[in-house]
Amino acid sequence: MTAESDALGAARRAIDRRKRRERRRRRRSRRMRSRIAWAALYVVALNIAAWFSLETPEELLTWGHMVQADKVEHLLAFFTATLVAVPLLGRWVSAGILAIILMNAGLVVELMQAFDPARNADIADFVFDQFGVALGWLASMPLQRWLGRSRAVGAGPVRND
Repeated sequence: MTAESDALGAARRAIDRRKRRERRRRRRSRRMRSRIAWAALYVVALNIAAWFSLETPEELLTWGHMVQADKVEHLLAFFTATLVAVPLLGRWVSAGILAIILMNAGLVVELMQAFDPARNADIADFVFDQFGVALGWLASMPLQRWLGRSRAVGAGPVRND
């Protein structure tokens, strides 16, 4: 073998590696789009289920009813839960899955209230739970990046002095 054929072989291998990397990137991109579509479909189905299972009178769906301390409490509770859960559990479960789990928890809480005569199940509470989860998820993204950087900085090379 000559140096020329070695260089040609190395160039071919580099091109093959580049093509394989590009195919993997395209496959990941397709999988991600598919996951996002399925997650969106699931959230739509969850909202449809909530709409039909939580009987809320129309007078409770007015703007005056929506702007109450109770709704803000729901929003803040789920915002905080998401903001805590994503960095805490983000190593094992993706932020999107955690958001969907927390949305499910909001629906379960409202459905459980439907069976308690002293409480009422309100679709507006569920909507504000979802807003809280969405805002917490959006707020957790920069927090995750910042935590990732601080962990990477803290995990520098070990020095043996």
